[in-house]
Amino acid sequence: MILSSANAFSVLSDGSQARKTGSEKELVLARVVQGGIPVFYCVALQDIDDFGDANANNLKRAIDDVFINKAKVAVHRDHYTAALVSATADGASVNTGIYNGLLTQIKKDGRPWLINIHCVSHRVELAIKDSLMKNKNFTNVKEFMISLYYLFKQSGKFARHFYTTAGCLDVQVYKFKKVHGTRFVNHQRRGVTDLLHNWIVLAQTIENSIANSSQSAVSSAKLRGVLKKLEDYRFMSVCCLYKQILDIVAHMSLIFERNQLLSFEITPTIEITKERIQDLIDSEAPSSVASCGITLEDDSSIKCSLPRTGHMKRKAENREYATVTYSGMKNVGNAMATIKSLKSDVLPSIQQCLDARFSSFSHEVYQHMLWLDPANWGDVKSEVKSLQFLASHFRVTVENAGGIKFDESNLEREWKDLRVTVKHYYRGVKARALWKRVFIYRRNQFPNVCLLAEIVMSVGVSNCTVEAGFSHLTAMLTDRRLNLNHSTMEDLLLVKINNLVWSESDRNDIIEAALEKYMEPRRKHKLDKPSCGLGAPIKRRKRKDSGSESSSDGHDIVNISDDDESVSEMECGDHDNDSSSDDDDDDVVSVDGEGLLQALVDSLDNDEN
Repeated sequence: MILSSANAFSVLSDGSQARKTGSEKELVLARVVQGGIPVFYCVALQDIDDFGDANANNLKRAIDDVFINKAKVAVHRDHYTAALVSATADGASVNTGIYNGLLTQIKKDGRPWLINIHCVSHRVELAIKDSLMKNKNFTNVKEFMISLYYLFKQSGKFARHFYTTAGCLDVQVYKFKKVHGTRFVNHQRRGVTDLLHNWIVLAQTIENSIANSSQSAVSSAKLRGVLKKLEDYRFMSVCCLYKQILDIVAHMSLIFERNQLLSFEITPTIEITKERIQDLIDSEAPSSVASCGITLEDDSSIKCSLPRTGHMKRKAENREYATVTYSGMKNVGNAMATIKSLKSDVLPSIQQCLDARFSSFSHEVYQHMLWLDPANWGDVKSEVKSLQFLASHFRVTVENAGGIKFDESNLEREWKDLRVTVKHYYRGVKARALWKRVFIYRRNQFPNVCLLAEIVMSVGVSNCTVEAGFSHLTAMLTDRRLNLNHSTMEDLLLVKINNLVWSESDRNDIIEAALEKYMEPRRKHKLDKPSCGLGAPIKRRKRKDSGSESSSDGHDIVNISDDDESVSEMECGDHDNDSSSDDDDDDVVSVDGEGLLQALVDSLDNDEN
């Protein structure tokens, strides 16, 4: 119903193979505009094994099946074709292949206006890999963080020793985080930040472990290798420079991870990031270590102030700090030359990689979306030309919009009136808040401009919500839930993701519908007709031996009684094939289900006795 009533929407998809179940899943989300606010809805979790191999053709079939055939989402095929304005996926060749990729096939399927987008958050990650990870110094930093993660994960004894040392020093330390795998830049930034925070405590813990011979020979050798890195001041300086770079890039990455990110915000954010990197290149700071709160006391000693245990939960003004020192640092004299070399060689390559990775956002269709932000308003004629360009580019979408007949001749008049309205009523209001108010209160006054604004705001440029959905799915698939049906898994994921955008009335409607369904009888409370003839007319047989409790042929004889009549000396055998009974003495007795059940219980009691 939501997609059927939307004038425009975009599709965001990503696939993953669960390590626990081994099945390939494709998570599909849709971005729509509701009340002037772009929101994401999880529409389906498709099992690609139902469609074949995970190639571009089968992925497209799976996505088309979501919007056309699935009862929960199904929209008319013509609406699915006309209202879809953009498709977003990660950079895998199966998705972004130029000739036969998933996004290319969706565009060729009668949508020449479709905007195909490679997720901007993945582009940032690839830009960092293309620049920083080609340098051995930064590669060593990341490998060192990975080794520490597995050291603490695999050695509970050493982890306890580490936290005990921190307790003796009365300082706060942090768990070493996972920084490899599918992790955006901010995960790596938090990892290196925690490493620098724990640096001195970790070095003292390793020294104590080696001195006390509390580790095996293999573990001791591994710890000596870690300690050698921790005592290298040049390596520490590289870690601090790595953190400075990630602080700049992570700020951009966090902007790209926002759910309400608009497409025209990408290019300005990239330019700001490049300027901050240039400032770091031009910086003449004597050391990158000082920027991270670590001070070099002399040629071999460092110190830093760490919050006392539990004080990070307090307000900043109420925290208490303890100063910790460590002696034994080496390569102090070589650190400065290394940092200068890295700044001149690596940082310019980051700027070049950002330009190359985000060059597609210089396309004219993005340039004609700048009018959405009042901060960009200037020449009215150029803004009207942008509106007309978008109306022409998305001609099929605007002509098939429901509830409005698009009239391009009124665009200029509506735009001028909107500018005057904003000047008098919404001066200084930022773009998102402005369009929310316009959509709610003035959409009838500016229908054509609002339709184009809805199209622009429905373009999704980041797959972060899809990645978060897979994180929710991983959390669901615990060791005791590996046998979940795919439909159950999909329903749980729909509730988890869409709960963020459902209103209170939506939640109440869902709960009431679920309650009605659960209260329905799941099966009829009737006895099935058993194979032995129970519930069918039963014949009475004379007992051959009045003193025996069973017939001569081995069949058990039971007494069946109810309020109306009693039936005795009945056998529970196959009466349909019984031809030995005397026809003159046969009576047909109809026995209800309750009496038969009581008879079976009595029979079992007799057998036990």
